[in-house]
Formats: sequence, C-alpha cells, structure tokens
Amino acid sequence: MGNDFPCFTIAEAGANHDGNLDKAKQLIDAAIKAKSDSIKFQTYTAEKLTTKTAPKYWKDENQQETQFDVFKNLDSLSSSEWKEIFEYAKKQNITCFSTPFDEDSVDLLYSFDVPAFKIASADITHIPLITHVAKKGLPIFISTGMATIDDVQEAVDCIRDTGNEKIIIMHCMTSYPTKPEDANLDMISTLAEKFPEYIIGYSDHTLGIQIPTFSVYYGANVIEKHFTFDNNLETSPDHRLSLNTDNFLKMVENIRLTEISKGSSKRINFTSEIDSVKFARRSIVSTVKIPKGTIISKEMLGIKRPGTGIYPKFFDNVIGKESIKDIQEDVPIQWDDLSP
Repeated sequence: MGNDFPCFTIAEAGANHDGNLDKAKQLIDAAIKAKSDSIKFQTYTAEKLTTKTAPKYWKDENQQETQFDVFKNLDSLSSSEWKEIFEYAKKQNITCFSTPFDEDSVDLLYSFDVPAFKIASADITHIPLITHVAKKGLPIFISTGMATIDDVQEAVDCIRDTGNEKIIIMHCMTSYPTKPEDANLDMISTLAEKFPEYIIGYSDHTLGIQIPTFSVYYGANVIEKHFTFDNNLETSPDHRLSLNTDNFLKMVENIRLTEISKGSSKRINFTSEIDSVKFARRSIVSTVKIPKGTIISKEMLGIKRPGTGIYPKFFDNVIGKESIKDIQEDVPIQWDDLSP
C-alpha cells in the first residue's frame, strides 16, 4: 500500500455474516467476485462491548432496541467458527482480517495469524485496547471518525510507543449513512500533511460509489466500504447501507479508472501527444520557392502546420540568413537549410 501502489480496497463485511458461518463464507466468495483486495470482519461479544441499556447511535425503524440487543444477535460465532472463516479465506487467497473490540478478541484473531488489525473509530480513544493491539507488531488501520487531530495523534503515539510503526490512518465520518456534504474528503489531504510518514486511506459510509471514488483524487491509498452479498438481509443493520457484489465491483473499476486518469502533478509525459506535437503545432514555412544562396526575407516566410520545422519563436532569427540549399515552396524550413 502507498503512493506507489494501486489503491487497496477493503470489503467491510463487519457483522453481515449475521452470526452464520455459511454467510461468512458467502461474503468471502462475494468479495473475491467483487475484485476486492481484502475482506474485513468485526469480532466482539456484546457483553464486553456495551451496557444493556446503551441507546443506538444510528437511526432505523426500531429505536426501542439498545445497542446490546443488536450486537447480541450478531456475536454467536464460536472461536472454532472464526478459525474456519479465516482458514477458508486463506484457501481462497484473499487477505482477511478483522476489527477486534476487546483484548480477548485481539488474542483470538492473532492466533489465526491475521495479517493486520483495524481499530474502529469509536475506539480511537480506547488506549488500553490500542496498546494491546499494537504490541502484536502487525499493521494497524485506525479509523478517525469523531476524532480530533489530537485524538489521532494520541492514538498514533500510543502505537509508536510500543515500537510499532505500521500504521494506516483512515479518514472516516461516523454517521450512517453519511451525507455527501458531510464526507469532508479534504481531511484526507490534512491527514497526509500531518502524518506524512504513514499511509492515508478512507473508510466510507456514504451511499453509492461516487464519494469513495472521488477520495482517490484527494490521496486515499486505501478505501474501505461496507459490503454484503444481499441487501435484503435484515439481521445486521449494515446490510441496507452496504454495497452488494455488483456495486462493489463497479466501485473497484471506477477506482482503477480514477487512478490511471489522475496521472502526475507534473507534465512530464507527452507520449500520447507525440503526433499532436509534430502535426498540430506550427513551424516556419516557405511561402515561395527559395533558391540556394538566397538571403531570407520576411515576405518569403509563413507560420503553418505541421510543427516539424523551425519553431515559430525563432521567426526573427531566420530573417537575414542565407539558404544553403534549394527550398521548395510551402514546406517547413529546417535549420540545416540555412547558414549558421
């Protein structure tokens, strides 16, 4: 990952497995079909995540439910099932990792030889958890929803204090769904300026694929997007906000198109314009036949296409020179047609 590599995509499956092993495998297969570089889950138990009375921070049709009610319906996967999920992903040759929400989940995931961890936006101030994750020595994605720059700095310092420098900072807005006017993509540039030594990405909660695609222009080297294989599933509240397989694939295609069209901040490659440079530009041409030994006057010259002769900026330099060979009418004049 980084400026010299294609944008890394993460299919954020979260808890869209609905607590079902087969659905988790379906999500992995779907992420592969969607050409995502990776798939990510969330690993937690409701009892360690929230009190039984904590209200939801997102809007849906059932506001009487607590966070505990929702998360309890989604945390039924056993340790052996989680192991099977990661083994299945490895066999399918797709990068698979997860967001742990407690230290036991960190240790469980680490036992599966995961390649990285993710810290959720809500836990960017959970310094004990971040420290525990950082000590594993693996790359850490940090989402920055709700966070001030000072919050981000503190989390980064916490990781660095353990000797871990493998940090990916993800701009994020913790609103579900995020309105386009709230996406604040310019923050990606701010994070890149503030933390130039780290990879900067974008964790998106807007609907559709346009905003994450636009983030590439702001410098996002990683894009994470909620993902499901069926938007009609209902157990996890994220299904309705997630991209399905076809739409995730369209996002990846748009990201790749954006990358190749983004180019460079410097105009250094004229390969695609080489014929235009030669034939659309102009050069100094003869308006009459000029015999060898003639002193060139202004009346003998014009400026026309193609641009294969002496550049127009040298017009005054050509006047007064002597032709050292016969020059036909209406042809570009070359320097070797003239005296020094």
